[in-house]
Amino acid sequence: MQIQTAHYDLVTSWQGGMASRTLCQSFSADNAPPALQSHVIDSDEPVSLGGEGLAPDPQELMLAAFNACMMAAFILEARAEGLALTHLEIHTDGHLPKGIPASGDRPAEDASGRLVYVIHVSGSGTVYQFEGVHQRVIDSSLNRWLLAQNMLIEGDLILS
Repeated sequence: MQIQTAHYDLVTSWQGGMASRTLCQSFSADNAPPALQSHVIDSDEPVSLGGEGLAPDPQELMLAAFNACMMAAFILEARAEGLALTHLEIHTDGHLPKGIPASGDRPAEDASGRLVYVIHVSGSGTVYQFEGVHQRVIDSSLNRWLLAQNMLIEGDLILS
């Protein structure tokens, strides 16, 4: 069964300097009662941007969410195909703009950012099966789709 709507309740609090802490309080899907959570996510800016560099910056967190979403989709699709995984790793190299143009206009395509990821996978599948899994991940990863609305995203799969 596919979730149609999801609701997230998060609170982010300033921790001094450029640091923040987010408490993920609850998650619910399709109007079900919320499941209470107590996940904590810290964020800080690098020293070069005025922070202390004690935690990932917001863009690193966004890219971590991208990788985690792609990984979860890959695992689900591999399971649906009946494939056993022995290794799965996603390496993402992100080139992101560090600001929005003053005019608010969308930046030129070459200035809007670029993600290049490589999936390293091994398991019981063939190259053809894992390529099919990768294509279904491209079609089903919500975070990949959201990020692709504003930047070029290129992906590759390496069977090891």
